Amino acid sequence: MIKFKMIYSRLTYNFYIMQDVKASTQTYGEVVSIRKASELETRLTASSKSNQLAILYFTATWCGPCRFMAPLYTSLASKYPKVLFLKIDIDEASDVAAKWSISSVPTFFFTKNGKEIDKVVGADKSSLENKLAKYAS
Repeated sequence: MIKFKMIYSRLTYNFYIMQDVKASTQTYGEVVSIRKASELETRLTASSKSNQLAILYFTATWCGPCRFMAPLYTSLASKYPKVLFLKIDIDEASDVAAKWSISSVPTFFFTKNGKEIDKVVGADKSSLENKLAKYAS
């Protein structure tokens, strides 16, 4: 039993190490799911250092308008590969949602150089596309 716990602990530790390494790498053309505050901070710090636009999409599995916006958000990630697209489920990462004062979903924050530059609240496809085109250029 002790040997099993030791192996399990090592596997768990290695899993978290791999998650942190994965969080520090940049991804292009895809949506990155964020599950903890430290992962978000790592991603935002990296995007800030490289002067990269980042979009934070706060969502929930039970949210109908969020499910409506999800395919568009994924297609925008492919269309704008130099933009960092992050997705945060407010139930999985409630600490992140609290830190960003999320009161309704979907909510999209646009950040650059570590600062919030704009946001879209609600399932407004045209507003999201227009603001993305404006800031990604």
